[in-house]
Amino acid sequence: MELNREHFRAIIYYNFQRQLSQQECLAELLSVFGNEASHQSTIFRWYGRVSLSDNPTENVDAVRKLIIEDRHVTYREIETSLKISKTSIQKISHEELGVRKLVSRWIRHLLTEEQKAARVNWC
Repeated sequence: MELNREHFRAIIYYNFQRQLSQQECLAELLSVFGNEASHQSTIFRWYGRVSLSDNPTENVDAVRKLIIEDRHVTYREIETSLKISKTSIQKISHEELGVRKLVSRWIRHLLTEEQKAARVNWC
């Protein structure tokens, strides 16, 4: 059986509940799994985390709510509002919610005189 991220997180959470230190948890994972164990910085980041998934449900629900309230909301607005990374927002919106941000067509600010005249004549 191949272990994935959530399996390692469960083991780390178990060690946290056993009140092992981060170093003891790392040593135990390395002794059992060797090179297959997660990297030290990853273990330390996950240590003490109560959620085993990448995107807690409250983040998914919050992103969904912001998108429903304003279809033109930007990644940056979501990022500052919810204090989550742009990568997390992209993963939630694409994988969890099945939506993607489509960029509208941009018009250059600096137009030549010929382009300005063409726009006036078209209207």
